[in-house]
Amino acid sequence: MEKTWYASPPGRFALGLQTNLLQTSLAAWPRRGKSLLEINCGNGLFLPLLWECGFDVTGTELVPGLRAQALENAGPRAHVEAAADDHLPFDDNAFDWVVLHVQAATPEGLAASAREALRVAAGGLAVTFWNSASLPHILHRMGRGKMPWPGPAHNWWRVWRMLKRLRVGRLTSQSTLAGPLCTWRRQCAAAACNAYLQTLPLGAWSVIRLDLAPRKPVTPLPLRLGRRRLRQPEPALEFGHKNALGHSSHTNRKTA
Repeated sequence: MEKTWYASPPGRFALGLQTNLLQTSLAAWPRRGKSLLEINCGNGLFLPLLWECGFDVTGTELVPGLRAQALENAGPRAHVEAAADDHLPFDDNAFDWVVLHVQAATPEGLAASAREALRVAAGGLAVTFWNSASLPHILHRMGRGKMPWPGPAHNWWRVWRMLKRLRVGRLTSQSTLAGPLCTWRRQCAAAACNAYLQTLPLGAWSVIRLDLAPRKPVTPLPLRLGRRRLRQPEPALEFGHKNALGHSSHTNRKTA
């Protein structure tokens, strides 16, 4: 579906807006010397973009045919490995950043892949998915769209709540392709409407970025105890001895 979809005029139009949105969504992430894992990279359309952004890129794709295309598109710029999104062959916190393109058809599958992506992410996670709560998908479900939907769709609100329940960081979101499928063509007079309303969850393709909170520093025990429970400081023996000598000599001079 991916290869034939992005070869069509609506697919090519959508890919341009998706590329711009992904680049904008990840702009807050430092990239010099940072590693990024792209899960479900498909045929590798985003791999060159992520490499050009400055990340050290690794992709995973389970489907052999798509993986071969990803290797061809990425060339020497990225590694592509075979892996399922809910069982990655990497250690915990193996990558600074992770991008998960949702391919699961059920909420349970999405949650499993998100948890696995978080396991290998040390700094942040970006989840991209087709939004079933968008106007384009609603019109498509009503039978007004003649073209097939590009991929599995999930409700934006449910994905947001699922990630928020994890309580591991700060969430931000953007979306694109807010117009009906019939406007996903450059020749269409209303095509420009798809690039607006990015800050609202109205677009057909959404990115929710989760910036993981840094580990909290350990509070020293004295600060936790408070002033009232601390022992009063005592003078060091050497300091007290010097003071005693000084006081003794002064007294002798005064007596003399």
